Amino acid sequence: MSYSIPYNLTPNNPILKFAEVKSSPIHGLGLFAKIFIPKGTIWWHARPQDVLIISKRQFQTISASYKNEYLKSFFKALLTYSYFERDLNALIFCIDDSKYVNHSSDPNSGASEDENGFCSVALKDIQSGEEITEDYSKYTKSDWLQDYKEYFDPYYW
Repeated sequence: MSYSIPYNLTPNNPILKFAEVKSSPIHGLGLFAKIFIPKGTIWWHARPQDVLIISKRQFQTISASYKNEYLKSFFKALLTYSYFERDLNALIFCIDDSKYVNHSSDPNSGASEDENGFCSVALKDIQSGEEITEDYSKYTKSDWLQDYKEYFDPYYW
């Protein structure tokens, strides 16, 4: 099956206009609205340079390789700031600030209605200064990442 990645082909990722990173009361750092974001607004749409796509084979190679302290940190960051994309059967590692979206069981953001894993839309109005959150339990799970659930499933934190 061939899958065309629904990248944002414009020069700008809307995240630059809508969001900024700050200290979060939820967990570590979070992503916060710089301006009011109306319900239905696509506030993040990844360009090819905004994400790394890591295939199952690549992940298995990283997982099996010897890890010194630097590589252990990289591996943890890879797992912490990635999500699984079913149609690609791959991890999507967010390079841009979208990686700082924290979990909430009452999120104000999520995948677009067409389930495009390369953009996020406001599920409700997001006020300026409000933390942008998503429900991680809605993300697609991967059978080959079961040993790393604590990085993907908010119920393991």
